[in-house]
Amino acid sequence: MRRLRAMTYNVRFADSSGSHDRWPARRDGVASLVRFHAPDVVGFQEPRAGQREDLRESLPGYALVGRGRLADGSGEGCPIAVRSDRWTVRDHDTFWLSETPEQPGAGWDGAHPRIVTWARIVPSEAERDGDAGAFTVCNTHLDHRSARARRRGAATLADRLATIAEGTPVVVLGDLNCRVGEEPHRILRGVADGTVESRESDEDRPTVALADAVESAPVRHGPDTSLTDFRSLVMNRRIDHVLVSEGIDVDAAATLADRDDRGRYPSDHLPVVVRLRV
Repeated sequence: MRRLRAMTYNVRFADSSGSHDRWPARRDGVASLVRFHAPDVVGFQEPRAGQREDLRESLPGYALVGRGRLADGSGEGCPIAVRSDRWTVRDHDTFWLSETPEQPGAGWDGAHPRIVTWARIVPSEAERDGDAGAFTVCNTHLDHRSARARRRGAATLADRLATIAEGTPVVVLGDLNCRVGEEPHRILRGVADGTVESRESDEDRPTVALADAVESAPVRHGPDTSLTDFRSLVMNRRIDHVLVSEGIDVDAAATLADRDDRGRYPSDHLPVVVRLRV
């Protein structure tokens, strides 16, 4: 099996406020954290177009794929960064968590359009060997206001996982805006009670069983939360998750409480990183 480090990291959108936690003050701290921990794949949430360009420039060892959630490709995105020295992106795409997943727009009563960006990744040396060692990464950010949109968004992703994965192991990264055991998390794990009214159709679909990588890790490090107010932790709010399918073993998981050179957290979320074997 091949070792792999996967990270999910909500970097907070670049707002126009004059606070000392605006993006230009945080940008180098975000990039430095990623470069130091050197994950193989990172799912970022919330970066707008300018932030995505900043990430490309400050992480030259990574290929960044993904678009913004608005129709013209702008707005917040869920890009995936992949270490170019170890992996190659074979395919990637984005769909919307809505009644019309192939068309830009908000779903149900969600506050904003919500998307999933996915990438099929192969070891760099597999270019000459077909898809040997391939796996699929999905990155998402569920709605922060509407419980219904979170449920239906989770179910839409769950419905599409098998088709997206095409038989490869799957890693799901994201800010799910819910904690372990709450309904969107249970839907993605395939353990929700009853019938979720958000399925794309009533027909039978192949499913992908997912496990929570942090919960199943034999070694866990860091705080049991992933939210900050930039100065301190907001306790008992781990809403950033890594879920993995069968065929992926979990060795360890950590929530990284690294501060930047200002002594502040670079985002209002902490990154979560897991060590896997695929």
